[in-house]
Amino acid sequence: MAIPGIGPVIAAGPLLAALTGAGVGAVAGGIVGALVDLGIPDEEAHVYSEGLRRGDVLVIAQVPDASANAVTRIMDRPGLVDIHKQADTWRASGWKSFDPNQDVVVADRR
Repeated sequence: MAIPGIGPVIAAGPLLAALTGAGVGAVAGGIVGALVDLGIPDEEAHVYSEGLRRGDVLVIAQVPDASANAVTRIMDRPGLVDIHKQADTWRASGWKSFDPNQDVVVADRR
């Protein structure tokens, strides 16, 4: 599906349900609204949405409590993006919050 301000997104499970529940494309709430509906705080939802707009990938996993530590270890491997450090860099450049009307940024990840 395509989300205005984000572009093509592959979604499954709770994120897909949240997006399609708001209408395909989720124009009113967009990705920020879908993430907030999943229980992610508003400020973090803006950071994750901005990361998507800038070409990052967001992984959301619903796992049993007994698997949470193993999943956290997998997601803490070297080479993965620290979204909070990225957001600090964006803020230092004047970024305030996700704006769905801004162009999608195609990042060169080579």
